[in-house]
Amino acid sequence: MKTVEIEEYIKDAFEDSMQNYTQTEDYKNAQCEINEMILSFRVFLSSKQQFRFNEIIDAITVADGKLAAEAYLHGIVEGIALREKVNPIS
Repeated sequence: MKTVEIEEYIKDAFEDSMQNYTQTEDYKNAQCEINEMILSFRVFLSSKQQFRFNEIIDAITVADGKLAAEAYLHGIVEGIALREKVNPIS
């Protein structure tokens, strides 16, 4: 299996494995609190500032998602490498 195929499989697995977490009350409550903070801040901005603020929030969201996916990918790869060191295939 090619490395690219493994990475795509792992990235798909990330969404599946994180689905349980994103459906928890703790996660939903945290997201609700963040959304309330954003909305209460946006009220004081002009339309132009609101648009720019939305762009910034979107960029942060994308960057955080990439970081989380990369961390997950590296964790899986390092876990596989460690397993092979502990239990080498003959």
